[in-house]
Amino acid sequence: MALSLAAFFAFFAEAMANDFKSEVIFPPNALSKHVSGDEILIIRNFTQEGGSTRGVVTVNVNNQPAVNVLTAAILNVLASPEVINSVIIAGPANVTVTCAADATDCFISYKKDNQ
Repeated sequence: MALSLAAFFAFFAEAMANDFKSEVIFPPNALSKHVSGDEILIIRNFTQEGGSTRGVVTVNVNNQPAVNVLTAAILNVLASPEVINSVIIAGPANVTVTCAADATDCFISYKKDNQ
């Protein structure tokens, strides 16, 4: 019983870890995601290397003007560490992740899930 329970939790932990995707975005490229009405998008990590202008995550709902919901934490070894925030976006929505033009690159970890 204990062995089968341990195997279940190992499988469950592996399955949960694989739900998150990570991507590197190089300026001037952007990452676009559509979140349908029965989904949520969880952004756990959004950081950038270099630059002074921050990358942004914008959300557009029903063709209304886009709204900034998250900015990238800038990784700089010479400065004190910044807080890395997360956000949950409920659909329906169109999400765009843009890396700042003066950044070296941006890194994002996210997953889509059903509500």
